[in-house]
Amino acid sequence: MSTAYYPFSGNEQKSLEFAPVLDGAVCSARIKWNIAAQRWYLLITDNSGSVLLNTAMVGSTTQGGINLISGAFSQTTLIWREKDAQIEVSG
Repeated sequence: MSTAYYPFSGNEQKSLEFAPVLDGAVCSARIKWNIAAQRWYLLITDNSGSVLLNTAMVGSTTQGGINLISGAFSQTTLIWREKDAQIEVSG
């Protein structure tokens, strides 16, 4: 199992775009602040632009992890380590 890390400070002024490998396929991921909901949202699309997942984000502690892509991807996890300021993708 390999793990990739993407720096993410949680600064509402700056969105994050990255290309994680999820269940063996390279996807596009974008994290944007929703001002009305006052929270971050994660949008994952495939290489044709089709939406695979659009979900609100929940930060995890260093002791445990909330898999934000559970149910949409079976072999990969994506966790926001809020205090570490990073996104952790394992699979």
